[in-house]
Amino acid sequence: MKNPLLPVCLLLTMAFPLLTCAQYTSRTEMHPKTWKFNSGMDFGAWWGGTGVSPLKVATDPLVHSNLAYQVAYTGDVYFEWLHRKDQTGSVGPDFGIKTKLVWDYFSANNNGVGSGFESLTLNYIDVPLLFEYCLSFKNKVTQPRYISPSSNSQTYEYDHGYYYHIITTTTNNPGGYVPGGVPYSNAIFMYAGPQICYLARGFHNLNGAGEGVDTDPAMQKSYIGFVGGFCFYLANLNLDLSYQRGLTSIAKGENVYVEGFFLKAGFNLSKRKF
Repeated sequence: MKNPLLPVCLLLTMAFPLLTCAQYTSRTEMHPKTWKFNSGMDFGAWWGGTGVSPLKVATDPLVHSNLAYQVAYTGDVYFEWLHRKDQTGSVGPDFGIKTKLVWDYFSANNNGVGSGFESLTLNYIDVPLLFEYCLSFKNKVTQPRYISPSSNSQTYEYDHGYYYHIITTTTNNPGGYVPGGVPYSNAIFMYAGPQICYLARGFHNLNGAGEGVDTDPAMQKSYIGFVGGFCFYLANLNLDLSYQRGLTSIAKGENVYVEGFFLKAGFNLSKRKF
């Protein structure tokens, strides 16, 4: 009599490899990066009220007369890390961290002439650590548009005495269609943070003779400050309005600080990543 278990054993033997393969199903998961890196450059200025304060001889040991006229320039290279929102149906950044290598130029004078002229010029290298918060973010695309054909003619007349020479030139613009559809982003950030500032070079011009303020015993070579402001991003362009204030004095034993506003414009070195 044949063994009734034999067919059952054969079926299990054939099915076992299929069951084994089913246990090793591969799965791929996509995890988008939560931090985006950007870098760029900014340049700016401010006229009046930005720089050393006060500039009165009674309270500032760095000057010998009351200085009034002020001008300030700045430039920087920035490095930025923006955190991407972790919300369903929401795109763009929510906060970020930014640092810079900054050059600040501050100059003030008494608007005098000849032997009555005095000026104080300070060049600082700053390194801030800024914390950013996104106030507004929008993804957009450029719009398609049609440029109609056009032409422009100009006629010139030259009198040679015994005859006239007339020349007409025509410039034709064939027009065309711009498809649009190029993506770009707008964003508004507010930021604030501390900064360390080091005096790279300074000059004190008194009665036409210039001397370095590096040797002035009343001068502090570095100070700690605070900076805050707003940055407006339009595609790869930046517009930045900031205010900075020294937290430590630049003159020994006196309350003399660097403070004021800067308005800067700049650009991202590559396509901005949010």
